[in-house]
Amino acid sequence: MADIVKIDWSKPANVYRAVKRFKETGWIKYHLGKGCVACLCRVHHDMTFSSDGETLFLHGRVPEMELKPMVCLVCGRASNTGHHYGVTACLGCKTFFRRVVLQGTQPKCKFQNKCLLIKGAHTKRICRSCRFTKCKEIGMNEQALHPCRDLIGRRQTSQSDSISPSDSPSSSSSSGGKLSPASEEALCFLYGLRDMDAQIRRNYAARRGHCVVGPDQDRFFYNPICDFSDVAPNDDLSQSIRGDIAIAAEWAEQVPSFHLLSPALRRHLLRRFCLMFVTIEHGLFTAQMPAHDNVWFLTDRTCLVRDVEAIPEEIKLHLTSKTTMAQQLLYPLTSLLIDEIAQPLRRLRPTPEEVSALKVLMLMKPTIIRESESVPLATPEELRLLSNVRDKVLTGLHAYYFASGEENPEERLSDLLMLSGGVAICAAQELEGLHLLRFFDMARFDDECAKLLFGG
Repeated sequence: MADIVKIDWSKPANVYRAVKRFKETGWIKYHLGKGCVACLCRVHHDMTFSSDGETLFLHGRVPEMELKPMVCLVCGRASNTGHHYGVTACLGCKTFFRRVVLQGTQPKCKFQNKCLLIKGAHTKRICRSCRFTKCKEIGMNEQALHPCRDLIGRRQTSQSDSISPSDSPSSSSSSGGKLSPASEEALCFLYGLRDMDAQIRRNYAARRGHCVVGPDQDRFFYNPICDFSDVAPNDDLSQSIRGDIAIAAEWAEQVPSFHLLSPALRRHLLRRFCLMFVTIEHGLFTAQMPAHDNVWFLTDRTCLVRDVEAIPEEIKLHLTSKTTMAQQLLYPLTSLLIDEIAQPLRRLRPTPEEVSALKVLMLMKPTIIRESESVPLATPEELRLLSNVRDKVLTGLHAYYFASGEENPEERLSDLLMLSGGVAICAAQELEGLHLLRFFDMARFDDECAKLLFGG
């Protein structure tokens, strides 16, 4: 049946914007009340429109105008946020689609792409691969993404003369603002972390035999030989990361205020941090090597491979039965490292300031501080110290974006924090992989390294 939907606005400008949006996109949201929204589509409902400047009349075939909640076409849950990227979707699926596209990842399904997209009490997360496939099948359009417009999170519109963690550096720059004394102090603190990180990396690179010359060394971290020469599949992960773990301990001890914490808390934070540090360092090294979807490079020029059949011939020549078995045991870890760390790092290309900030944020994270025998592992003063250091790093990072003229500081920071989540997940998976290699007697650690990794 033919209906006429009459939409009134108090301002003619709103009508103009609605008509313009309808012309460009072919759809318009119509609020029915009680939290329900109808999306009227030019194609699906044969819609046309007319307007007298203050009222918009939509003409077409709209058979059902009852007050029914909209349903997300991806996951089937109720959605009152309308169309996103060309289809009706909930905010969760819209955000998921945007992140996957902008990160350039390729999620893979472990169950032959037959997962049910139902999130229930016994399902912690929906399969990313099947969810992304469903998004594309129902018509979500990657070309509809506007990264500068569709920022995730709260937008800051206020402009001030000083900058703080809640300010927008780009808006302050456009208004001619200057850094506040607190922000300048935080920026100097961040530069100190950067210089410390660069010095430790230079010393470590020299011990590994890497070239440490030229002004670009700090910017490009390791500056490896960018080919597959002398790269072999790793046959003893414990030997490859032993030096990296020692560097992680040295790095943590030089972070300001870390020495003020109790020995028990320092050991706890360092045990949680060391594999995160290793993951970041190997990720930076991998991001500088030639891109390959099946190879994760380590700084000693060995590698982990996801598919032993689909790797460069130079690497395949070094495969043995022992290394093949080790690579198969570490397959879940290798896939996670390549998809969640290597690919985002290649896209993000973090600066030394961002890398040092990321490490401190992961080291001084005051969450999951366990209690031992009913005695808190961290005192309130220590928790406050951890929070103060993290706040100072975030303030310094915002000041750095302001000083460097970053165009999208909010998006850049959100990408960096999302990367930290991936690093934490990969570090936990790497610890599980080391346990597995240790169980099969394919990895051996000295007492100090084993105590740091596995406790006891």
